[in-house]
Amino acid sequence: MKNYGLTKHQIDFTMKKVELNMNYLKSNGCQIDNKIIPYADFVSNSYNNSDRYIAELQHRAWSVYDYANELGLKNIFITLTLPSEWHPKKTLKNGKLVNNPRFRGLTFITSINGYDFLNAHVKQNIPFIEPILDFSKTVDKYTPKNASKELSNMFKKIRDDRSYKSILKDDRVYFRVTEPHKDGTPHLHISLFVPHDRYEKIVKAVKRLFPAPASKVETDIKSPVSYLMKYVLKTLDDLRENSEDITNLTLWYLYHGISRFYTSRTFAPLEVYRKLGGMYSLIDLTKDYQRNDIQVYTCTTTKKILYIENEFGTIYTQKPVNFFDKQDNADEVPYLESEYEPLSTKDMSRYEKMTINNKVFYVEHTKLKAPPKYTKKPYQMRDTQLLHYFNNIDIDTVDMNHYNYTYKLIMERGLLSPTMLSPTNLIQSKEVF
Repeated sequence: MKNYGLTKHQIDFTMKKVELNMNYLKSNGCQIDNKIIPYADFVSNSYNNSDRYIAELQHRAWSVYDYANELGLKNIFITLTLPSEWHPKKTLKNGKLVNNPRFRGLTFITSINGYDFLNAHVKQNIPFIEPILDFSKTVDKYTPKNASKELSNMFKKIRDDRSYKSILKDDRVYFRVTEPHKDGTPHLHISLFVPHDRYEKIVKAVKRLFPAPASKVETDIKSPVSYLMKYVLKTLDDLRENSEDITNLTLWYLYHGISRFYTSRTFAPLEVYRKLGGMYSLIDLTKDYQRNDIQVYTCTTTKKILYIENEFGTIYTQKPVNFFDKQDNADEVPYLESEYEPLSTKDMSRYEKMTINNKVFYVEHTKLKAPPKYTKKPYQMRDTQLLHYFNNIDIDTVDMNHYNYTYKLIMERGLLSPTMLSPTNLIQSKEVF
């Protein structure tokens, strides 16, 4: 199995992260219309509800092609590759991977007693603290994450070129797919659609900005849509096998935080498309959106979509959602039932009823105590202090950036369990109990 440059530690770390996230999604949920729905039933990503995730990517790719075909645009297929200094390995003629002496980053060369040892081709100040190397203050430029950003900057140079910017916005469309080499270094596939009278200028601009082998340009593709989907589906092969085991291909994207797929901002916002749950195709939604046949209303403070209207009336409205936590019952019911059973009074036994502005709330008893005051920053806390601090964050007043930062620390230390608190301890009721 290809490891895409991942070490055993990185693979184990990412698998543990996926496991903790899945346990959280299954063990926590929200109350909608007096039913408890686990997050796992409606959150879709590359490892949870992957069929929905793949279906959306395919629809977006086909929408790009259909849109371009409707306007009679010509396809230019571009592959961007980073120079040798970004690649930790090089491939011999027999297909074998060997260390690349030109690589300027850090290379994991062996693993002893659970620790990875490195070979550095650049001078970096890496303090040694028994018994491990401390990389907390070290920035390694030549990582896959930074390589992905460098590829994005290369593509931006193409889009900033006069040959591209002179084309009307509605007459140009693209999608791009990020894919790893065997050694874990990403490269970029771009399918660009432009008017017939402009494609030669675009091709010349790409070759001028990034001479071969940094770029490869193809313009004589007979079946563009099949060619396009090939590169989308290559990154999804492991997800389409319906296997419970996540392959290293998906782990590579998850560990480095790299997105597989982007499109130009040609269509209506994806958030609007997702809220409508397939009621419109992306192309039809975009046409109605641009004609103002669809009105989207958002909250002035949170910027979240409150409701959506078309010419016939309201087609989406935000439902009141009450977050639910199974912490105390986790030993009895490890996961929420998928049948969406109504919330019972037993589930509310640890809550106290309160009325605020004529609305009924239930507040958890354990949260009535004043939260402890800490003078340390979250990253300075020990594990037990960090857990105690996180469990007592006031979700109504906390800066969400701080909350997400603390949550990330919890995840990185492997402290998040399936019974961790959901993002709120305040439950609004419709007087159904």
